[in-house]
Amino acid sequence: MTCRDMDDVISSQSGTSVLGPLPTQHLVHCARCRSLAHLLDEVKAGDGLRPSDSQLLRIQTDIAAGLKPVRPLPQSGIFLFAYAIIFLFVAVGGALLLGTNGWHALTIAQRTAVFMTLAASSVLLAASMVRQMVPGSKHAIGPATLPLAIFAALMLMMAATFRWHQESAFIAGGLMCLKNGLTYAIPAAFLLWLTLRRGAILFPKLMGAAAGGLAGLIGLSVLEVICPNLNVFHLLVWHGGVVLISSLGGALIGALAELIERSIGQKTL
Repeated sequence: MTCRDMDDVISSQSGTSVLGPLPTQHLVHCARCRSLAHLLDEVKAGDGLRPSDSQLLRIQTDIAAGLKPVRPLPQSGIFLFAYAIIFLFVAVGGALLLGTNGWHALTIAQRTAVFMTLAASSVLLAASMVRQMVPGSKHAIGPATLPLAIFAALMLMMAATFRWHQESAFIAGGLMCLKNGLTYAIPAAFLLWLTLRRGAILFPKLMGAAAGGLAGLIGLSVLEVICPNLNVFHLLVWHGGVVLISSLGGALIGALAELIERSIGQKTL
């Protein structure tokens, strides 16, 4: 349990001081949260901790002095349009540079299955990212569950659509595809970050997983257009690996950003 999780627990305590085993264990090891919980208990008990009117007025004055106007976020449709432009820009750029051998190797049924799944997955992740930029937004599918569900759906689609065949250079060809996919996923992730930094992101790890997953889908789209290898194991391991590595990398970067933010916040207390 983190300090952020503990804040949610304390906020939901509706007049009771009874805590579960995980929050209690966190309080044993975290002096900051323990002090906050003790202070709130004293306030509930009415131990004279209520500030005076002059103190309240001074607090209000200090807060008002530090208020600054902020630019409101654009409408969600604008962000979705920006993500679509980033997707097309990177995917088309990869196809122009590396060719379209993979596209020509696919049958019509395979093209439909692959790119319909990629399109639906990308829309779901993009919509989740937009909602995570605005605190308090509702999610049809939880941000922690969605990247996992999308990756599982991609793997099932590939397993059902393609077949195994003999391949003499499984590792060498696979590493080449992995490199090509990540080569386009990384700049896509950077372009996505330029838009995400406008939002109020409360959970960087979840946002990182979603953004990394979307960047991985962009890299996977490039591979499906350029790579003529239709061996199902090649697709599952190396093409799917681009999405997995990108999503995990985004979650790791988000977790690191969250750790740094928490460390800076503790130093300022």
